[in-house]
Amino acid sequence: MNYLFWNTNKNKDINTILKSIIIENNCDVVGLAEYEDNINELIKALYKDGYNFYKLDQMGCKRIQIITKFKPNQIKVRYDKDKYTIKTIPHKTHTEINVVFLHLQSKTNDEHDEGRNFELSQIKSNLEEIEQKYNNKKSIILGDFNMNPFERPMVSAGGIHSLNSSRETKKGERVVGGYNFSMFYNPMWNLFGDRLKPEGTYYYNKSQHVNYFWNIFDQVIIRPELIEYFDIEKLKIITGVSEMSLLNKNGKPNKKFSDHLPLFFNIS
Repeated sequence: MNYLFWNTNKNKDINTILKSIIIENNCDVVGLAEYEDNINELIKALYKDGYNFYKLDQMGCKRIQIITKFKPNQIKVRYDKDKYTIKTIPHKTHTEINVVFLHLQSKTNDEHDEGRNFELSQIKSNLEEIEQKYNNKKSIILGDFNMNPFERPMVSAGGIHSLNSSRETKKGERVVGGYNFSMFYNPMWNLFGDRLKPEGTYYYNKSQHVNYFWNIFDQVIIRPELIEYFDIEKLKIITGVSEMSLLNKNGKPNKKFSDHLPLFFNIS
């Protein structure tokens, strides 16, 4: 199954290129942050081209819009809050996968690791309750974390605890201070640097002593149970579709579309 996530930066005229991205990548599940175009018109446009998609109603989480090839009655709503929502979505191989869609607060509004660490720990705790209740640890978290994979709330045991090593993550959990902490694998580490283009999903040049320029705020992290089904070669940051580029002449995200680039991945 193919998944797409994109923060569309409140662009009210994004549907044309979004439709092309969905079709070209044969997406099954699409999560959108800061989406302000007409989602019903997007679904109609996809239908005219032979693709049936359905909108999932969001009760508590207004920061995310989701469309899927699955009818809404096939998807179970497990948890819904302002910044994230947890769904259980059908999958041909795994019967069902727990999917957390999130869009966390921007650093410009919250620079403190303590608050961000607490928020991620709450998300993880809610997901763990769902995994235990329904006996299904095949879970992923995707969205705009507004953090890089290496930041403390992303890697700390008391935060979301996502690691850059699939081998270590397959151990399932580790003990810190006498407590067991479950783990996630974060494949986004593989996309850092300039060996592959682009260098991230979000570019920001600030006049401060520490400046990463390129950031990977848009991420997917996965439970150990799904690692062998995650095709690392298909994980990509989308830079364009057909003849149209999402980058400007300087190789940065073209804000005509969005200041973020879309993220695509597959779970077989």
